[in-house]
Amino acid sequence: MTCGIRFGPRLAPLALGAVFALLASSPSLAAQAQATTGIIRGVVTDPSGNVVAGARVTVTDVQTQFQRTVVSNEKGVFVAPLLPLGTYDVTARAVGLGERKQTGIVLRVGETVDLALKLQPVELAAVTVTATPLVDVTKVETSTRLPNQAVAGLPNNGRNFLNLTLLTPNVSIVQGPDGDELTIAGQKGIHNNVSVDGADFNNPFFGEQRGGQRPPFTFNLDAVQEIVVTAGGATPEFGRSSSGFVNVITKSGTNLLHGSLHYFGKFDAISGTPEHRFPSGTVQSFEPDFNQHQFGFTLGGPLKRDKAFFFIAYDQQIYREVKQKARPSSLALDSLTAWMDTAFGGALRGDFGSISRTNDARAGLIKLDWRPSDRHNVSLKYNHTWSQQENGTFDVDVWARSANGLEKDYSNAINGSLTSYLSSNTSNEFRFQYSREDRPRPYEGPRTSLLGTDPTQTGLRPFPDVAMDFANGFRFGMPFFLPIKYYDTRIQLLDNVSYARGNHFFKAGAEWNRVNSVQTFIGFANGRFIFNSVTGFRRYAADSNYVECSNGTSNTTASCPAGTTITGPVLLYLQQAGVGGLSVIDAGTQSIPQNELALYVQDSWKPTPSWTIDYGLRWEAQVEPDPRTPPQSVFFAPFIGQRVTNSTGTYAFPSDGTIPSDWKMFQPRVGFAYDPDATGRQVFRGNGSIGQTLFGSSATIPIGLRPPAFNHLLTPPSGAPIFPDVFVFDKDFQNPRTLNATVGYERQVANDLALSLSYTHARTDHVTRFINRNDALFGKPWGTGLAGLPGNTNGINTLTTVESSAKSRYNGVTIGVKRLLDRNFRFQLNYTLSFDKSDDDNERDPFTFRYARADNLGPDYNWSDRDQRHRFNGWALLRLPGDIYINNRVSYYSAQPTSMSCGPSPFSAFAPPRGQRATSPADRNCSDGTVLTRNTLRKDNAFFSWDVRISRPIDLGGHQQFEATFDIFNVTNKDNFKDPAYGGLLFNFDGTIRSGLGDPRQLQVGARWLF
Repeated sequence: MTCGIRFGPRLAPLALGAVFALLASSPSLAAQAQATTGIIRGVVTDPSGNVVAGARVTVTDVQTQFQRTVVSNEKGVFVAPLLPLGTYDVTARAVGLGERKQTGIVLRVGETVDLALKLQPVELAAVTVTATPLVDVTKVETSTRLPNQAVAGLPNNGRNFLNLTLLTPNVSIVQGPDGDELTIAGQKGIHNNVSVDGADFNNPFFGEQRGGQRPPFTFNLDAVQEIVVTAGGATPEFGRSSSGFVNVITKSGTNLLHGSLHYFGKFDAISGTPEHRFPSGTVQSFEPDFNQHQFGFTLGGPLKRDKAFFFIAYDQQIYREVKQKARPSSLALDSLTAWMDTAFGGALRGDFGSISRTNDARAGLIKLDWRPSDRHNVSLKYNHTWSQQENGTFDVDVWARSANGLEKDYSNAINGSLTSYLSSNTSNEFRFQYSREDRPRPYEGPRTSLLGTDPTQTGLRPFPDVAMDFANGFRFGMPFFLPIKYYDTRIQLLDNVSYARGNHFFKAGAEWNRVNSVQTFIGFANGRFIFNSVTGFRRYAADSNYVECSNGTSNTTASCPAGTTITGPVLLYLQQAGVGGLSVIDAGTQSIPQNELALYVQDSWKPTPSWTIDYGLRWEAQVEPDPRTPPQSVFFAPFIGQRVTNSTGTYAFPSDGTIPSDWKMFQPRVGFAYDPDATGRQVFRGNGSIGQTLFGSSATIPIGLRPPAFNHLLTPPSGAPIFPDVFVFDKDFQNPRTLNATVGYERQVANDLALSLSYTHARTDHVTRFINRNDALFGKPWGTGLAGLPGNTNGINTLTTVESSAKSRYNGVTIGVKRLLDRNFRFQLNYTLSFDKSDDDNERDPFTFRYARADNLGPDYNWSDRDQRHRFNGWALLRLPGDIYINNRVSYYSAQPTSMSCGPSPFSAFAPPRGQRATSPADRNCSDGTVLTRNTLRKDNAFFSWDVRISRPIDLGGHQQFEATFDIFNVTNKDNFKDPAYGGLLFNFDGTIRSGLGDPRQLQVGARWLF
């Protein structure tokens, strides 16, 4: 069972599992037993096969001359844990017997290399050159390691290390509401855990990798030594995730001075023109207008030979693009742009013209490794990132330039480790991190004094966030969530002790993570309008008394004839205001400190040479802060602990005014491997792991909740808020928990060819859901009874409750084939057939509800928004005569689901006709009271990309090499249409969206100098 993430900050995880494998080989490998280091262990025997106690076994890193000597115990077992990554020679000696030496042992992150060292008579010393096996026959968890040759040689559009994780099974990119997101085994993107050099590389507030989806990269790809993706079955050392783990290790210096210089450039003149044909026959296309330059270097070497080493890396991107040169033509757009040309002194003139965007980034890394003695290793690293995207918030053809902000992100992180070898069988590792990430989102769009006072206090008032027209979904003005000031800090301390005894290798550790997110969020402070049409908007902007009536008439009296109701043109108006005399800035500034604690113990036990049993337990707790306003002082305090009975049922108030802490996250994990015949050619595997909102619309004018004139804001009421929207955590909230289990079979069918078949099941409960527990379908139990209006008739409008009532179920079958040993032709292919269901896929959007009816959530359980029935990933490195390389990568993902409309109903008067795509969850409600099942249609967003790199390295002598590269991304010029919104574009509350045509065929030229 795995415990994962809640809305906002990333939460600690919980895992339970069982692992099975049928294995054989010498040497054999077991992956991901350590977060940053590796283990070499084995058994020493004499010529007769008897175990040898007291043998001295020395492991030597051939690149740095690091040495560690251990002694075999009474069972002949030796263990050398916490070893730096590299290529090792292993020498065994014993009194009266000859020396045994094995060379060329490649030790990679998390691996345990098992050796059988058979000593010969004293006059027959033996040397064996060890090759890396094709099948890792003692690996028990579901993990995939990308070879260094693939990391360095494959085409990688953007040079982001996370892009390479897509080549591994059960991993893909899905189009989410805040950009493309990584999903592993069907889980939400915010449930992943990305670790770099043993330190968390996650944003604690947004629940994604540091920097988010917008920056092209966060450090130089040439600084990456290894990438391992673990989809399930991780040891107790790994935590804080109910999904997968991405473990990245950066390079270190060696005794040899080495480095690289690189440049890669992309230009529109040598790129394709994308084109997408809709089912209606309409064709959408655009001419690319962009250029991109990426350049950087790496340098590593000795500060003092065999003792101290350094490694430096830097990368930079300069990117310019112009899009939306031609907008989808319509009479409605012509009418809107005509209004913009003259309204408010022409402040919005040309707003629907072309949009220029940037995507610039810089990333630097400095790493020092020092060996003060034979018993201690010290590593220290500093990482800096900076990125900026002008007009980088949205990329939607029917949204104006003003509907964008300036997206910034920069971070600084220091992390390090101290590894101490206390004795032949005892070691200690200490790791730490301090980091700070700033993610400010200022607004630089049009402003005017004609709009009155600016509530954001940043100058003249920007235009409010305005959307209109069901058919087109036009939008202009400052996005409702801007501007934002945000930063977070992280302090991470971890210590573990390793101890070898007999056939056991124990490890116990403790961890403390303190994260603090500080944000000023003044969403809706500048107001948000949604209108039913451009005509309705223009008439309302001219006269705020304009209304449209249910009988089809309209007038400027702010009322409709008797027997009719107001239906437009304002469908929704939202405005945030301070409470208790606070300004929106004061009310929107918050600090959210969280403390995450963990203890774990694990053992790798080899009761016989044929069996390896791994088991352990991890406990975690997440301690939440006290709320800014004590429960007894909040507006809704009289409701806390109360129950209300009405005609629809009896309801308890869901919150106690706090955010619940979680102290009960226990995670037992177990795995085993069995080697029956020592062929090393086949393996069976299995694993498991266990403020105040003012609102209104034209329809609410009769009850006194009328929206303001377009150039004004509502005046906040004095005293108690009147029918505010309230956000609370359910008092019984729990973190998501995932049971992940995998069984598989892998077989080497030729000297350099292996096939694999696996099945993965992931069952997640207590998934986060946002639900209105004051819905009219519940009789609005909390809609009255509070002070502020005569007779205590005040109450709550929308009671958004963050609860853990949702679930997801993932089942996937993966077929794989690989060839890795031949340096002239290597490849790895995998295909996954998956079935991913859930009943709520909201990642972190508290402004929208994803269900059709709050009192009937059953129809919401169906294909998840992430469901992709078919996924294929593959890469191949091909070396031709003349030392020409042609490296390929191919990815295909089938379309994601979307929901069908049931037609207009009392729940959604403007729903599309039945059978068409729903624009909101309410469209699934039928007039007869039934609800259509969610996600029964498929979007038009299937993805296919074939990327090719052609390169020719030239040996310059003296350990120098020059390489010219030519990359073609999206060779077939597939349009890869992006359709991320869960509904329509009109009622959209996402933080970033790219909608429409994907990247066309792009050509990139590059050069790299290695020395």
